[in-house]
Amino acid sequence: MSRPGVKITPVTLYSSQSEIKSSFDEASKSWICLTCGEEFNLLESMGNLGCFQHPGYIQNDERWSCCGQHIHSMRWLPSRDIQRMYVSSFVPHPTKVKGCQACDHNTSGRAYTHKDQQSISSLSAILPFMNKEFPFILRKGFDNGVLRRCETRQLHTPPIYNTVVYQDDEGNVKEYETGSGPVPQTGMELSASTSDGKNVTCWW
Repeated sequence: MSRPGVKITPVTLYSSQSEIKSSFDEASKSWICLTCGEEFNLLESMGNLGCFQHPGYIQNDERWSCCGQHIHSMRWLPSRDIQRMYVSSFVPHPTKVKGCQACDHNTSGRAYTHKDQQSISSLSAILPFMNKEFPFILRKGFDNGVLRRCETRQLHTPPIYNTVVYQDDEGNVKEYETGSGPVPQTGMELSASTSDGKNVTCWW
C-alpha cells in the first residue's frame, strides 16, 4: 500500500461490502511520506508518482549507483561539539540529494520496484473514489491497465561487466550477459559481476 511489497487487497465489483469498505478505509487513510515529509493518501496519490527515489545504493565513493549523483558529505565545524553540550537533540544529517526516479510517496526506507504495480481491474470497486480524487487516466503511473508505483527508467550498466541482473518493467528478474544481444533499454539494475565472478561495486 504505502510501502514497497504491500498492496491494496484486490477488490472487484463482486467483492463483499465489508471487503470493499476495508480496502477503502486503507486507501483513504492519511500517511506521512518518509522521503519528502508530505501528507498523502492512496486514493489521491497511488500511481501519481508525486515523489522521487534512488533505486540504487550509495557506493564507497559517496555516489549513488543508480544515477552517479554525489551525496552531500558532512563537514566538520568547530562549534559542533559545543552545540552538543547544550542541545541534546542536535543530530546532524547530510542534506539529501533528490531522487533520480519518480515514484509514489513512501512510508519506508525501501525503494518501490515494478513488482509493486497493481492492475486497474484489481481496484475496480474503489476506482470511482480514486477517479473523484484524481482521474487514474491522468496519473503519470497509469500504463496499459496498471498503476505503477515508480516510473520506467533507462537501464544503466557499469563501465566494465560481464553479467547484469536486472528487473524488467513487468517486475521479472532477468539476466543479461555481454555479447548475448542488444543491451536492454529499460529496467532496474540489481547487481553486476565481472568475467571472474567478482561483484561490481562501482557503477560510474
